[in-house]
Amino acid sequence: MLAAAAVFIYFEDPLYVRIIAAVIFVAGGALLYQTLSRTITDEEGGADREAAEAQGETRGPTARQASAGADLSASNAHGAAGGSMPSMPEMPMEDAPPEIPPELYRFDAEALPKDDPRAEFDFLTNRLLQAAKDHVLAHTIGLYWINTDREQVIIGEFVTDSGNYTTARRLNLGNDLISQVGLDGRPAIVSDISAASESDLVIYYDASEGVRSFIGVPLYFAGEVIAVLAADSKAGDAFGLETVTALGRFASLVALLLGSYNQKFDLAADARMLGVLDGMQRAIEASRDAYGIAGIAAKAVTEIMDWDYVAVVLHSPERNAWLVVKSVARAANLPYISEGVTVQMDGSVLRPALDGDGGIIVDAPVNPSWRFHEKEAINSFGQLCAMPLVTQRAYYGLIVVEYRETHQYAKQDLAVLRRIASRAAQSLEAARLYENNRKHLIVDEATQTASRTLLLRRLREEQERLTAVGGNAVFFLAALDGTEELAARHGEAEIDRVLARIGATLQEHVRSYDVVGRFDRHCFGLLLMHSSPEDAYLRGEKVRKAVSGAVITHGGSSYSISVSIAGCTISQSTDVDHILRLSQQALDRAVSDGGNCVKVV
Repeated sequence: MLAAAAVFIYFEDPLYVRIIAAVIFVAGGALLYQTLSRTITDEEGGADREAAEAQGETRGPTARQASAGADLSASNAHGAAGGSMPSMPEMPMEDAPPEIPPELYRFDAEALPKDDPRAEFDFLTNRLLQAAKDHVLAHTIGLYWINTDREQVIIGEFVTDSGNYTTARRLNLGNDLISQVGLDGRPAIVSDISAASESDLVIYYDASEGVRSFIGVPLYFAGEVIAVLAADSKAGDAFGLETVTALGRFASLVALLLGSYNQKFDLAADARMLGVLDGMQRAIEASRDAYGIAGIAAKAVTEIMDWDYVAVVLHSPERNAWLVVKSVARAANLPYISEGVTVQMDGSVLRPALDGDGGIIVDAPVNPSWRFHEKEAINSFGQLCAMPLVTQRAYYGLIVVEYRETHQYAKQDLAVLRRIASRAAQSLEAARLYENNRKHLIVDEATQTASRTLLLRRLREEQERLTAVGGNAVFFLAALDGTEELAARHGEAEIDRVLARIGATLQEHVRSYDVVGRFDRHCFGLLLMHSSPEDAYLRGEKVRKAVSGAVITHGGSSYSISVSIAGCTISQSTDVDHILRLSQQALDRAVSDGGNCVKVV
């Protein structure tokens, strides 16, 4: 290489001598570079093998055999490649990652509440709040419903680490942080709450909690603020704009759940309302009098509305007055009005309900105002919901519902009560027409005996005759025993057939001038003229044996029946009401003694 460089420098001519010298110089440089590279590689490989052998001695014979096998494989590969490429260095081995405990990501599946949309919504909302609390590192997080009509903050689901969280369900809408967010419709972040103002700003604790930070985000539904999603922390400056974004996303998820809940709740509410109305209809079909219908309507109200007291007030055409026909209180110690008491409608807070058919919601009255009469002494700070019982023909009465808390009823409660009142009013109209027809009937169509009207008129005439000229007579009540069991086994239609047979038997065993009439649904009245108590008892025994000795066949089976007969003598000093009361008391004793007997008072 040096000689070629010297020739290139000192010989300028001829030119080809310089070219040959340059080629020799470049070729010599390339050969020198290749020789030096091979020497360095061999030295590094020898050092690696020495280190590997030393490590193999430490690991033991098995590891050395594996290392020798690896070297042999590498040597073979190198030989197959022509020996021109250096051997690849070994890849370092890493330890396997530690196994993640299953309790960090696997949780027992909780059963979702069924057949109750509200319970399902509360369950899912609570689980969502748990996730939100962990996400924003809150001390307490909760969902607070805003009711501007009632001026209340209603506490929904919440997750807290505090033992001082309030047990109240409703709070007043005021100047606290939740109320401000709900009324303004804008998020709020408070980074430093002083101990002096904590009770005024954070109202959902019963005692000082040491809260320093607060964040609240409005929850919109159908374009209106209906709730506030709020969180707090005992650390100062714990929340920022990123927390607003996070809570806003959680609030949107709650709104989606609420939309699904509303659809399910509407369906469930309609199904429940339909069930109540169907139950009313079935009960009304078995009751033909106004008192029974009033009781059915009151029971329907207690099944579907919030209530502490329910009353049904009906107008009495005979007395031209408003009477409390049904009175039901949840607590027995509440001094509400008794059944049968006259209502002083003029001056009552219930009077405006009769001016239309939409019903009213009023606050519970305090002195000098009243519900039923001016002397009532009922302390209540709740609300009354009153709905008229009205048809196209007339006003029949009122249904009154009271709840002993403020701001309880709303338009949807009036809608529910209106459906119950409408069904009850139609039934009352039919019952009044039925009662008027019965008053003018002489013969009961089902049993072909005298009607109740004729029976009571003849009883009154006989009592007046005995008072004027003297004599003796006996009035009996004869009731079918075990009517409920017979109806359950054979149906109401079979009861009517049995009553017709009893009526025929009674007419066979009385004299032509005696009177047999239909007294009520399962009871007959017998007016035995010119009869002493002893004679009446014997004739009653004959009737009882004739009824109990008959065998009735129905549907391929046969059964027997019995009647309880009880009554009292008619004297000159008694009146009709006294006779009916004594006869009913005697009949009650006969039934309580087991029935199928005769008693004369």
